[in-house]
Amino acid sequence: MNILITNDDGISSSGIKALENILGKSHNTYLVAPLKEKSATSMALTIFDKMRVEKFNSNHYVVDGYPVDCVNIGLHGNIFPKIDLVISGINRGVNMGYDVHYSGTVGAARHAALHKYKSIAVSSGNKEVEYDYISEAEDVSKFVQEHYDNLTPGVIYNINFPVNYKPYPAIKSTKLGIRTYTDSYDRTIIYENISEYFLGGSELGSLITDDSDFLAYDLGYISITPISLETTAFDEIQKIKNWK
Repeated sequence: MNILITNDDGISSSGIKALENILGKSHNTYLVAPLKEKSATSMALTIFDKMRVEKFNSNHYVVDGYPVDCVNIGLHGNIFPKIDLVISGINRGVNMGYDVHYSGTVGAARHAALHKYKSIAVSSGNKEVEYDYISEAEDVSKFVQEHYDNLTPGVIYNINFPVNYKPYPAIKSTKLGIRTYTDSYDRTIIYENISEYFLGGSELGSLITDDSDFLAYDLGYISITPISLETTAFDEIQKIKNWK
């Protein structure tokens, strides 16, 4: 199987190295990653500027762009054979609930799904600087080995690992939970009416709901949430038709 691996933490992250290391034992792996961290870039795509792409070897490229740029070049840049599966991660920090709308990790997987590829986004709650993510990568490999044929092209399979998770196959199928955000900015006045704002005081919370990714995470299970590309609020359609 030909697997394209990318992330939003950058080429030097431990998570992407772990995926390449473990999946490369059984599959053909092709890595295209951002030159530097591009977290919270969602599905940003470079369309007006040229990008610098550096080839390390025949299956390893670095892009001075966004995670979606990496996937697009990996799939359509004529540098790799036909790709069977796209995996984005392993992200340093979870992507659950409404996080998926901001996440560059999920955004990269969503772009692959948009082009009708099978895609997986992988994140971990473990943020230790020296953590190697090998255990998570091994469990991702097991999941791919067992369930690749069951994956639906055009659906993003969003996987989150708790810090001290129950080993695979202790995995729960979940829905997206409800994330809460409390944002605040640090302001520095530069000159007269010019200031710098830094989003440094944000606090993340969550509402624990039945069958949610947050609940599975809190119970120590690996959560997998299938995410659709469809975002229409169907319940509102008839209401709009009835507006005067």
